[in-house]
Amino acid sequence: MSYFNHHQHRKDYIILLIIWLIALAIDRAWFLLDESIPSYDQSAHLTTALHHYRIFQNLNIFSGNWWLSLWQLTPSYRAPFVYICTVPFLILFGRGYDQASLVNLLYTAMIILSVYHLSNFLFQNRKISITASIFCLLFPILGIMRTDYLLDYGLTAIVAVTFTVLTIWKDSYIGFFSWGLTIILGVGIGLILLAKPTGIIFILVPSIWALISFIRKRKFIKLIQTCLSLMIAWLICRFWYGLNWLTIITSALNANQAGKGEGDPSATTIAGWLYYPQMIPESVGLPIFSVSIGILLVYLIKYQFTTDLIPGYVYKSARIWLLVTLVSSYIICSLGTNKDIRFILPCFPIISLILADLFNLIENIYFDRLRLATLVLSCIVLLNNLFPLPLIQAWGGKHLPNNDGNKYPLGKLINQITEKNLYLRSNLGVIPVSIPQVNEFTFNYFGALADFRVYGRKLTTKLSQIEEDLQYFCWYVTRENESYKPGEKGETKRKLKSLVESSTDLKLEGDWILPNEDKLRLYNCKNPHVVVQKLSNTESVINIEKVAISQELILDKNNPVTYQITGSWDDLQNGLLLLKWQNSQSSWDHDHAIGLGNLYCGIKCHPQGTFRVKEALATFIPKTLPVGRYQLSALYLDRRNSKITSLNIPDITVNVTDLGTVEKSPALDLVTRTSQLAQDLQQGKLKNIFVQIYNFNQYDPTQDYLKQIEFAGNYHLQKEPDNLNWRYTLVLSQLLQRQVPELIQNLIELTKYDAQNPYTWLYLAFVYLYNFQPAQAEQKLAIAEQLKPDIPELKTLKTVTNIMKFLPLIHF
Repeated sequence: MSYFNHHQHRKDYIILLIIWLIALAIDRAWFLLDESIPSYDQSAHLTTALHHYRIFQNLNIFSGNWWLSLWQLTPSYRAPFVYICTVPFLILFGRGYDQASLVNLLYTAMIILSVYHLSNFLFQNRKISITASIFCLLFPILGIMRTDYLLDYGLTAIVAVTFTVLTIWKDSYIGFFSWGLTIILGVGIGLILLAKPTGIIFILVPSIWALISFIRKRKFIKLIQTCLSLMIAWLICRFWYGLNWLTIITSALNANQAGKGEGDPSATTIAGWLYYPQMIPESVGLPIFSVSIGILLVYLIKYQFTTDLIPGYVYKSARIWLLVTLVSSYIICSLGTNKDIRFILPCFPIISLILADLFNLIENIYFDRLRLATLVLSCIVLLNNLFPLPLIQAWGGKHLPNNDGNKYPLGKLINQITEKNLYLRSNLGVIPVSIPQVNEFTFNYFGALADFRVYGRKLTTKLSQIEEDLQYFCWYVTRENESYKPGEKGETKRKLKSLVESSTDLKLEGDWILPNEDKLRLYNCKNPHVVVQKLSNTESVINIEKVAISQELILDKNNPVTYQITGSWDDLQNGLLLLKWQNSQSSWDHDHAIGLGNLYCGIKCHPQGTFRVKEALATFIPKTLPVGRYQLSALYLDRRNSKITSLNIPDITVNVTDLGTVEKSPALDLVTRTSQLAQDLQQGKLKNIFVQIYNFNQYDPTQDYLKQIEFAGNYHLQKEPDNLNWRYTLVLSQLLQRQVPELIQNLIELTKYDAQNPYTWLYLAFVYLYNFQPAQAEQKLAIAEQLKPDIPELKTLKTVTNIMKFLPLIHF
């Protein structure tokens, strides 16, 4: 490379830096003016980013459990790449919305540099390269996405980098440079898959095209490099996909179904195929789009449609390469039911190159002036989209900063809860009909900002579940002057609001006026199920100082019981009570974490001294137990080291009878509820299980009850390996936590103790398939079929097994 070229590249990098700095100035000015509350999706993404920030507070890359907990944070198609990228910005600058959005500056730099180098390689024309980079600054759609926090902009950045590397790599000569690009390409593909699983569609067709070219031209080294890139990509993303692949598929299918509910046009209609093309002019800006197309028409007329339109083979192949990539991406995206302009955002760096090429087709002073005027006008259009400028309204006002955030008292409401519950994690039942500023996602986000001390959860939309939901929440928020849509959902919301506001068991903790003169009301239980009190004494040994329970307990009922436990904060927070009511013949367990696992005052909060925890719970006595007298025994299990300590407790004896009724009782703890579901699991009744588990995960937003089951179950099964109820309960816990190796081992043990149950073999086969072990699954399915050949799921699992074994469909 000559000194002149090197000098030009240095000048170009300075220009690119200026472009990036302009983007920085515009974006930060927007965030400086904006004080809005993040809406639904933004709040959900920001909350997930904060949970990633939280897990990186205890970074341990050499721990398998740390990696497992990291990958478990994103079980759906919303992959972790963008959230992980955000963590350093949260650590350096703070945990707010503005600070999280700083990650977009990184993505902007990636896009600008990628487009510049891609254009340089394809067109060998620095004017086109600089123009394309400027377009990435000026496109209104990219400007809007830069001033937001969604996954799509990060996906666009990594797709742009990877596509650039792919383009240069496919034509690179064999050598150190080519092998280096091979590694970078593999990393890029892996990160695309970790940014959003559907992101791969934007480089799928060009990748296949390149691969076919290698095969046709017998470029064996390139084929080896292709295999290496794919191996690297799989190494990067395999653990997340291996853990979450099933939930990724189901959540993606549900998202696609959501498009139908929103009225998006399908691929079977002309509107479905015109949806994205008709949005392109406005998305790139009418000045850029109109002038680029106009210059193309003038160029065609000038050369009278001669065949020598494109000077040089490089330009021709470059244009075909870009068009094939763009058109293939458009076709695949249009096939989907759920449509939104941001879903094709990774296409816009390619569009910027194509338009930059057209924009510079004709070289003369008049067109140079036209181009300069177009860029100035496009800058005005961009600013008019982002700021309240008194300009052409048809081109503006798409994403204006909003200063009404301070008028919504979400932060004050969350503070009211944390001040009331200094030592407890709180779960807030959100009743209001969702509006962008007031919904379960925004409350959940503000709760995460408050050191993860409050979680916002949506209450049921089914009339049949109202009473159950009201048992498991102690905090509620309602909104005055709501209107409800006809149907069950609207009626459920109306009834929930009425029951909460009229309940004698709740008290009004505060109310706040909204900008539209509506009022938010916060309600709390008068007698919470768990109360934590700081004591003045220094005695810190774990002790059950009191158990309050009726002398007469009723079989097959929820019987009220109150436990009062004292000890140090760390012991209480990390403690599990293994409680057994027993006589010489039989027993029932009431195992649970102290405070139901909700003792929490912040990430780094470890208060000193002694605390008292009072639990007002219910214990359920199985109807299979014989009546008679039962005595309580108690063990303390330390979750930090699994150490068991026997507890001295008052002499508590109760009489169990099958006569009488229980007037009123607290809700059962979720460990007991899950234990009851284990009976359905043993009988293959799965439908009810997953409905109930969804509710449980609302009631315990951290899903700590699954950890409680894991510790308690492992302890009991060491003593009673043939205890089927604990084994099936542990299966549910391990399944929901996606602990595949442990789950397989537990199911293998179950096949020994419940060998004649076909569902046990079926579950084991399913987990083997989940773990991509079809040969092992096939053996277990054969046993299940022998025991009960008419199980409906058998045929489906056998089909999946054969697909995984690459067997032809004729064998089914």
